This record gives sequence, C-alpha cells and structure tokens, in this order.
Amino acid sequence: MFVRRLSVGFLSVVRPIYLTLIGFDPLSVGFITTIGSIVNAIQSALFGVLSDKYGRKIFLAIGGFASALRFLLYIVSRDFWILVIAQGIGALGQGVGAGQPVVSGYLADRIKNDAKRTRVFSLIAVTNAIASSIGSLLAILPVYFQHVFHLLEMESYVHLFWLGFAFSLASLLLILFIKDVKRAPKKEVDKLTVLESSSLKKIMAYSIVRCTDGLAMNLVSSLAPLYFYLRFGVGSEDLAPVYAIARFLPVPTYFLAPFFINKFGHVKCLVILRIVSSIFALSLPFTWNFNLAGLIFILYNLSLQFSMPIRQSFATVIADRFNTGSLIGISSSLRSFIRSFAPLVTGFFFQISQLYVPFVASASFFLLNALQFHVFYTEKNSVETRCS
Repeated sequence: MFVRRLSVGFLSVVRPIYLTLIGFDPLSVGFITTIGSIVNAIQSALFGVLSDKYGRKIFLAIGGFASALRFLLYIVSRDFWILVIAQGIGALGQGVGAGQPVVSGYLADRIKNDAKRTRVFSLIAVTNAIASSIGSLLAILPVYFQHVFHLLEMESYVHLFWLGFAFSLASLLLILFIKDVKRAPKKEVDKLTVLESSSLKKIMAYSIVRCTDGLAMNLVSSLAPLYFYLRFGVGSEDLAPVYAIARFLPVPTYFLAPFFINKFGHVKCLVILRIVSSIFALSLPFTWNFNLAGLIFILYNLSLQFSMPIRQSFATVIADRFNTGSLIGISSSLRSFIRSFAPLVTGFFFQISQLYVPFVASASFFLLNALQFHVFYTEKNSVETRCS
C-alpha cells in the first residue's frame, strides 16, 4: 500500500498540469479524468462482488498491473485517445486505498473485532498519508529534471512517470507475499452472494450517501491542481509542498479516530466533518492569493482525511462479513459513476472562466451529505453505528 501510494501522491498533482502543458484545454482534461472515473465505477462493483467469492489477492494484483500499464502509456504517447485509454486502464488500479472494496474486504476478513478494525484502518490511513506526502513532494522533480538534463518542461514529466512505473511494479511484486483469507464454504458463499432484501436496503442507503459525498469531493479534488494553475499561475513545484502538508497533517487525527468513534459514534463525527468540509470548499475560490488558498486547501483536505477511517470502519460495521466487498463495491461503483461527471463539469466551468462555481456546488453537496448521514443512520435508532 505504501509503495503504491507513492505514485498516487504525485500523479494527482502533476497530471492535470501535464495534460495542459501538452496542449489540452480544461474541458479535455476533465474528459480524460471522467473516463477514468467511469471505468472505476465498473471496477468497484465487479471487483468488490467477485472478491467476496474468489478472494482478494488476485484483484489486488490486477490493480497493480493496471497501474503500471497506465504509466507506460503516459510515457510513450501524447495522443489524446491513447491517454484516454491509459486513464481507463489505470482506473482498474484505483483500488489502492483502504476505502476501496477489495482492500476493505481483505481487512474485514482478517480482523473480526470492530474496535480493532477501526485501529487498523487508522494505521492504513497513516501509512497512506505518509506515502502520499512523500509522493506529493516528488512532484518537484520535473523542475529538477528540466535543469539537470536540459529538457523541455513537458518532457521532464516523463521521467517522473518512469518512477511511477517502477513503484507500480514494486507494489505488484509485494502482493505476491500477501496471504489470502480462506473463503467461506461454497454453500455459504452461494447463499451470501445472493443478497437478501435487508442487505440490498443497506447497500442502496449507503450508495446514496456515497454518491453525494463523491460528487462533493470530486468537484473540487479532481482538478484542484488545474484550478491553482489557472488562478494563480503556479506549477507542480509550488503545489508539491501544499499537497505534501495536506496529506501528512491528518496523520495525528487518524490515531484519534477510534476515540471519537467510541465516544460519539460514527454518524455524529461524519455529520460534523461534512459541514466543516462544506465551509472550506466554499471559502477556497474567494481567496485572493495563493498562500491563503493553499492554507484553506490544506484544512479542507484535513477535514476529508480525518473522516476517511471513520467512514471506512462504519461501512464494515453495517455490512455482513462476507458481503463487505459487495456493499463497498456496489456503493463505490455507483459513487464513481456519479462522481465521474464532476471533472467534466468542473472543466467546463474552468473553460468559461467561472472558477468559483464548482466550489459552491461542492459545498452544497457536502451539506446534503451531512443531512443524509443524519437521516439514514441516526445513532439512537442503530446500534451498528458504534464500535463494539
């Protein structure tokens, strides 16, 4: 997970800027990002359900291979449609975070105690944050490559993609040493694979909640580097420390997640954090300089990252053990499909110079998401919202 997150850390920073440098307008950048989200929607449901039945390891391996292939295509081509294909292939490797169905299902298989599982999700979040922070700092390297090897600015990014390719191969190698969890007896798996009505209700409710928060996040996060580039004229070397701080700062909060869950419950924590995220999303486009905007973005990301292990733990608590991948996979699939339109919408408004519109929309969806958590999972009506 750590090795894979290194490449994810810099790719999310440099990709929108790189695509702009090689000649694509904001709408085209949004389209490429959208294609990846649509493929990820299919991947989430398919990998989640199949991993419940056939095991997690094979799908972790497929993700590692797809991630490596995306970098290879980015290295060899600047053709628009090749890059669209690359983004689609790379989306099959998006299951690299603890919130993704295969990884969450794997942790749920290995750890039966809810409280301990929350601590492990927090630990995964910590290692992911450290790796993402280091990866974000690697976004400085194109400037270094440009001066040392006397490259054009766009060519300097290719050297960074080679590094991402190496990280992806390394993560694929490490997966070989992971032991899969023994699946349930065949009859039990067949029974659980056919989801009962109660499970379907859980999945639909959770899917609605996840669709809203996915749309809220992606309206801002998907093209945030491009926003900073267009608004303040900053490059990846300027954004690298901002992203590094934004990803590392939440680390101490991950250790606090089990305490807040045990004291207040999952739902109350998530409601408050979504409201806070809304405030920061609304504030970001109305700042007047890069330093202040960077600070608000860091605080915005802090509110999102703090909620991550809480939400992941919550999903495994409300799901039956062998249906964890299905619940997370199907909900992630629907979420990815809905959020896949966000980069296209954001790119359109960026192209017509209405930079503030996606942020206002994002803030509105965060508030709606807080309301959904409160209505669907009111703690006094569900003991499932607290850790055992």
